[in-house]
Amino acid sequence: MEILQGLDDQQRAAATAPNGASLVMAGAGTGKTTTLTARIAWLVGEKGLPPQSVMAVTFTNRAARELRERVALHVGEAAAGLRLGTFHGLSARILRRHAEAAGLKGADFSIADEDEARHLMTSAAQAPGAYGPFREPEGLDDKGIKAARKEWEAGLRDFCGHALRQVSLWKGWGLTAAEASDPTRPDRSPEEERFAAAYSAYQYELESRNMADFGDLLLKVVALFRRDQALLDLEASQIRHLLVDEGQDANPVQVEWARMLSSVHGGITVVGDEDQNIYGFQGGYPGAMQDMAGAAHAAFSLTVNRRCTEEILRPANLAVDYNRRKEPKTLSSGRHGVPVRATGHATDASEAAWIAGRIAEMVEQGADPAGIAVLFRTSHMFAPYEEALARKGIRAAVASGKSLLAREEAKDVLAMVRLALNPGDGLAFGRLAVRPSRGLGTSAIEAITGLAAARGIALHEACLAACDQRSGLGLRKDGRAGAAELARALSMLADCGSWGRQPWDIIALGLSETGYWNWLEAQDSAVDKYMTVEAVQRLSEGYESAPDFLLDMSLATDVDVPADGPGRVRLSTMHSVKGLEFDHVFCPAFDEGVMPNERSVEEGRRGKPGDPWDGPRGGGVEEERRLAHVAFTRARHGLDVSFAWRRVGKGGKGRQAGPSSFVEECELKWEDVGAASTADLGRKKSSRKKSGRIGFDR
Repeated sequence: MEILQGLDDQQRAAATAPNGASLVMAGAGTGKTTTLTARIAWLVGEKGLPPQSVMAVTFTNRAARELRERVALHVGEAAAGLRLGTFHGLSARILRRHAEAAGLKGADFSIADEDEARHLMTSAAQAPGAYGPFREPEGLDDKGIKAARKEWEAGLRDFCGHALRQVSLWKGWGLTAAEASDPTRPDRSPEEERFAAAYSAYQYELESRNMADFGDLLLKVVALFRRDQALLDLEASQIRHLLVDEGQDANPVQVEWARMLSSVHGGITVVGDEDQNIYGFQGGYPGAMQDMAGAAHAAFSLTVNRRCTEEILRPANLAVDYNRRKEPKTLSSGRHGVPVRATGHATDASEAAWIAGRIAEMVEQGADPAGIAVLFRTSHMFAPYEEALARKGIRAAVASGKSLLAREEAKDVLAMVRLALNPGDGLAFGRLAVRPSRGLGTSAIEAITGLAAARGIALHEACLAACDQRSGLGLRKDGRAGAAELARALSMLADCGSWGRQPWDIIALGLSETGYWNWLEAQDSAVDKYMTVEAVQRLSEGYESAPDFLLDMSLATDVDVPADGPGRVRLSTMHSVKGLEFDHVFCPAFDEGVMPNERSVEEGRRGKPGDPWDGPRGGGVEEERRLAHVAFTRARHGLDVSFAWRRVGKGGKGRQAGPSSFVEECELKWEDVGAASTADLGRKKSSRKKSGRIGFDR
């Protein structure tokens, strides 16, 4: 095939492996996507597998689209039949087909976003055995009771945050709510018992509303397959070959899902790089790739880097060589360039000013700002560097990692479609009932949703019923008028849903009839919000089915806020740039306590393989080294690593810092540039003098 002509021997061997189980260890910049594309094209074009029998799992929806386009260049229209998507997207479609068997009320289930999950957990956490309800202390006056309630609410918020994180991990590790609430199971720690009680109540809150969260999309399918072998065989028999990209980041449920769906024909290709496993906080773990491929797999390694120079690859390789491994990291390019530069700075302010000055010099010499990135361990460190760049006249694109669809206006638009399909969706109703304001407060909205649930009627019908003073809801005159107006708009949306109207038409009607457009014009930053609404409506173009549109939008976590643009330096976290590359990369704050991150090191798990309560081993200092490896290998030609002797932490308090142990492990010889250019930030110059010393004997 023509596609094989541009591959090296390693890539060609991986792309043309027999249709069994294979594991492709693809180091950073080694042409992983090219190899994956060739593998799919080979299976379809050369081996004759029907396109619909080939399923490929990608890390993002964007990656799936790009993969389909690249395969289409070699197999033509056949690429349209491939099953491509993320773990969550592909699993959600299986769950749609078997929703009721999996414990949902129907295939029209909604997918809870982060805000909705937090709202539901707030109710669930007040269940007995979890955080519990507020109990008014005896012997206190009104002021004391108010203070006690405030303290209880603060504790509830903290508990909910921790409970959601634990439940998410449990779902990723394969623990179902039924197993968590099983009275015959062994006792857990008091904290885990409280989280388990919250898990059960939270799952009830979801399922009673015909909702699933992201963890459910895979766990419900896996749990269904565990108890129904015939159903598993039915689904798995349709997949002749399963390919998993970025396999190193899979959690135990994703591993089990992949093994199940490849169980009938045995065709599976797992591609990834264990030295880029950086999602332990989401349940990922070293060894996931081998677990997916199974014991009897053919192994291939891609080690020729096509991105970085040898000078960049050396510290990148050394970073992960300190981890427990059978063999040294082998990644080479054969291309040479400028040495990696490591610098120490008096403060984080002087570090920011120095980096901004270096970038300004590079731009003056003709460098494209869009080819420069400043990568941080955590996002709260952006501010002084963004300010320093601004003072140099350099525009920056701050990659917050927030999707376009995470904006409030986008959620409002999607709520209109949700209410068209499910007129009883109380969470979506709560959004639109106050946008615009209709004289309906929190109590009124809760009363209307309660009335709908009690009578088993749609929310627009409950709005009309609430307008009747005999309803007992006690709405004020303006509230009754607002409820009537809302009832009319929601009734029209419900009609659109029942008629099967296209999502574009539903959104257009919703924006007009709810008064949303007029309300939006009066808001701050109205132009930006208007553009967000228009962007969401444009995303609905081409969809015939509103349920399909809503499903895709619920899973589209990589629809970016338009931030990047020509002439902008990118400021980003290290996690957010995985898969990207730049001409020059700056890695500031390689201070001890920052990189490696103290909290991440402390939270490193020592779990037990196969234990859904404790999960597999993951995180810790080894994952922090892998994160450094990922950051370094984003750079094509130049890399700067720096640290500060003193850094301002959270709350504005300064603390002593100094070079991270990673600087030494990577054998980076640093130069102390002291107090360079702090005046650029309008701050007092440090009195620290340049030491001129190279090394670590500070």
